[in-house]
Amino acid sequence: MNRMMGALAACAVAAGLAGTADAETLRLSSQGNPPHPWLDAAETLKAEVEAATDGRIEIEIFPGATLGRDATALDEMRLGTIDLLIGGTQEATPFFPEFQLFSISYLFPSIEVFRKAMDPEGPVVGYFDRVYQDSGNGLVLLGLTGGGIRNLSNNAKEVASIDDLAGMKMRVPGSRLDAVMWEASGAQPISLPFTELYTALQTGVANAFESSISAYVGNKLYEVAPYHSTTQHQFMVSHITISQIAWDRLSDEDKSIFRAAAAKAAVVGIDKGIEYDSSLLQPLVDSGQVILSEVDKAPFIEVVRPLHDEVAEQIGASEVLDAIRNID
Repeated sequence: MNRMMGALAACAVAAGLAGTADAETLRLSSQGNPPHPWLDAAETLKAEVEAATDGRIEIEIFPGATLGRDATALDEMRLGTIDLLIGGTQEATPFFPEFQLFSISYLFPSIEVFRKAMDPEGPVVGYFDRVYQDSGNGLVLLGLTGGGIRNLSNNAKEVASIDDLAGMKMRVPGSRLDAVMWEASGAQPISLPFTELYTALQTGVANAFESSISAYVGNKLYEVAPYHSTTQHQFMVSHITISQIAWDRLSDEDKSIFRAAAAKAAVVGIDKGIEYDSSLLQPLVDSGQVILSEVDKAPFIEVVRPLHDEVAEQIGASEVLDAIRNID
């Protein structure tokens, strides 16, 4: 009897070890610092995947660019050392130039149109799914989401009109088209990574930038740029991406689980962006840490709208621009 009990115990231990060996932990990178819609989307993705796989697949979230800024992390993903990333499409343009389309100001006329454009079954996401497949970059698009509406901030003066931007040193990411948009508004673009922005504002390398309110507050940029202007020029588009190496390890069933989880995470990313836009800024305004300026957006729109077709044609994205315009 004792020998039998010992054998059963040994089998139980062996089964437990086998179960542990079968478990897999995927690493998810994000530049966002809490509170941020990217992290809420990441937590949703994690919860959905882990629940649907009974913990067989776990996701570990690394916020605040602890695994490197997005461009570095995307490179690492192609090698398989990072598995997942949720971040802004602006930072991914070196890999997918077509993402530059989302740098166009005043592209989406309303939140309703934006939500429909982010639909995983819709033509916009379908277009970028093909872009990923055709690129050969070793990355797989799981979905597109939001992140809030981007506004202008600076450390020089109140900006209430387009004329106030003249000569301002405006931080832009590496995309040339981001620079074109702000040059047309009278600013002087300065290209540098978002992770270097706080120091650049301190040292005078830059004195203006644009971001979501979540990023403005989460990165404490109001400490070095207290003037915030409601340009509301861009619905931020973000991507949920998985490494091709990690994707190929998944069964068809697990791939379906990830797709469904990403669809739910995308909705959370949009919803949280809207929520944070309405709740995070006002306490800083009330305490005097942020000086808020309402902006006459009409002159900005007048300058930028004629560039839409030109920009889309340059990057081969006229098809998706038309798809956005046809959303009703």
